[in-house]
Order: sequence, then structure tokens, then C-alpha cells
Amino acid sequence: MGAPIAPATAQGDDVRLIQTAEYDLGIDCPVTAAPDPAGSVLWVLMDNCFQYEYVLHAYDIETGTRVNADDQRAALSALDGVYIDQFISPLGFTPAGDLSIRYYDSDEAHSKNLLIPLAGGGEPAIRTSDTFDALLAGYSEYPEFSVYSPDHTRIVAFGAASLHVLDVEAEAEIAEIPVEGGTDYVLASFSADGEHLYVIRINDPASTTDLSSTLLIYRLPDGELLRQYTLPSSAVWLSPDETRAAVLLFSTNIGEQSDLIVLELDSGLTSAASSLLEDPAPVTTCLNDGSNVSGLGYISSGYLSLSSLHWLPDGSGLVLTLSARGEGAQSVSSFCSFNYSRMRTYAVSGAAN
Repeated sequence: MGAPIAPATAQGDDVRLIQTAEYDLGIDCPVTAAPDPAGSVLWVLMDNCFQYEYVLHAYDIETGTRVNADDQRAALSALDGVYIDQFISPLGFTPAGDLSIRYYDSDEAHSKNLLIPLAGGGEPAIRTSDTFDALLAGYSEYPEFSVYSPDHTRIVAFGAASLHVLDVEAEAEIAEIPVEGGTDYVLASFSADGEHLYVIRINDPASTTDLSSTLLIYRLPDGELLRQYTLPSSAVWLSPDETRAAVLLFSTNIGEQSDLIVLELDSGLTSAASSLLEDPAPVTTCLNDGSNVSGLGYISSGYLSLSSLHWLPDGSGLVLTLSARGEGAQSVSSFCSFNYSRMRTYAVSGAAN
């Protein structure tokens, strides 16, 4: 088990994070995203900027080109008005290659699964299971916050003092992982293959300046603690081989800081930071209709919200989506959009393997 490290004090040029491209996703707002099984296409769920009217757009990661003609609006109309929680990994590809969307209905009483058979063929369908709902409720007071594995075959439920890893199809517990001090300030996610559980414990929940966390890596199904590290933030995404972590350095004051770094876990070396924010800028043209508003004094804030981040399957880079959150202004006659949402790619290299 590796010794904890203090990565914020171990800076170096050996780890490199280089932005390779940025693509305009239009004025809609990405909620979450998932790469296809090959890792070459990113499927992005859009919600019409908090109107909860969903569409799916798929983009070639290398070129930024949209590759799907059908935005699945008909199938997704069943989700109209439903809030999709990006933190539960709601979008994923099943082992059969079909697209799965997990969500709770408006009364948060029933877990639902919209299955879109991209690979298997057939019609989209919504699946429910009363026994699955009862299983989750038996382990967690707040089952709607349970987090799915990337292929939606496993889920982790937050009990008062333990995390419970469950098999979704078999509706059975795989592992119980006790959490020292309880689970109130704990986050959890799965490795790409679902064989490891990543647990992130916020070190000082009461602090507005110390945003550090402790990362613990557990093996499934035996629940053995393999390694642990101290990290400068609780927003962490591990590389497929678990040698690096993409870390978002942020401020509790929205828009003040949003910096992405890559950190080598064993050495503590970090890359230079890449800001996800832009400088405020005058708005001269409405992006939704082309209207000239140069004389109205509109200013774009430059704030872009990170809605998803994924490592490429070989660990050579990252792809992420940024939401402009529908920023704009309402005039007497129309709405003026200030900024586009984005898909951004990075190459990661350097340091020891």
C-alpha cells in the first residue's frame, strides 16, 4: 500500500498536460457524457439548459465531428422534466454495447433505466425493478445518490458507516467497505473495468480553503485496501492504469478558480495547470440568432462548468465537456446567448510509468 503523498508540494515539468483541441458544442448545455466502448466517440446528454428536455449528441473525439443523425429525442421525451444527476454516473454503455441512462423519477422513489439499444437493435425501453429499489433502500437512506459503474453493472450505495457495492442484475451485495467516521463527506466511483472502488474522503469538510482529500483504492470483491494518497482536491479522475489522476483545483467562490492538473500518484509530480475558465469579454453578437448587440454593454463571464471528464482508454489523454450553462440576457423581444458549450481534448505524457 503506497504511502500518502502531498502532491501540492511536488511540482515538475516531467508530467505534461497539453490541450490539443477544443470544439464548439453549440448553445445547448451538456449534463453528462460517456465514451463508447472503443473510446473513439463521446456521447453527450444535453438538457436544453435546465429545461430538462433531453437530446443525445455523439462526437468523434479526434475530430470533434458530430457522428449521429438521430438525437434520440423521441426516446428521451420520457425524461422530460426529470432532473438527471451527473454525479451518479447516469450515462453508460452496457457490456452488450447499448446505451443506458439511469435516473430517478420526480418523487425520487423509483430507480429507472432508459435503455437505448444502439448495438442490439430494437426499440428503447424503460426498465424498473421494485426489488432493486427495495435492495437499495435497505442499504442507504438516500438511494438516489448511489453511484453506478461505467457499464452500469454495479452500484455503490452509501450507508451510514459503510459503502455497499451491489450487483445490479443479480440484485445482490458484492462487498461492504466500512468508512472511518461515516460516509457524510465521502465520494465514491468505480474503475473503468468495475474491479476497483475509488473512495475519496474530504479531509476538512468545514474549511473553505483546505479542499484536500484522501483517495483510497479498494479491490473488489474482497474489499482489500490497495493504496491511498493525499490529493489537493476532491474532484479526481484516475487513469485506466491508476498511475495518474486528473484533478480539478477549484474555489468555493464560483468562477474564481477552475484549474485542471494531472498528477502522478506515486511520485507526486504534477503538470502545469490548464484553466477551464476564460476572461470576461464583451458580447457583440448573440450566438443563437446572430443579432448585433455591440452597443448594449453585454459581458460574457467566461465561466464554463465542467460537466464530464474521461481518460482515453490507453491513458494518453483526456476528453472533457464544458457547459456554458445557457449564459445570456433576456431583452424585450428575445434571448441573447453569450457563449458556446465545448468539448476539449488533452494529451498527457511524461514522468515515469
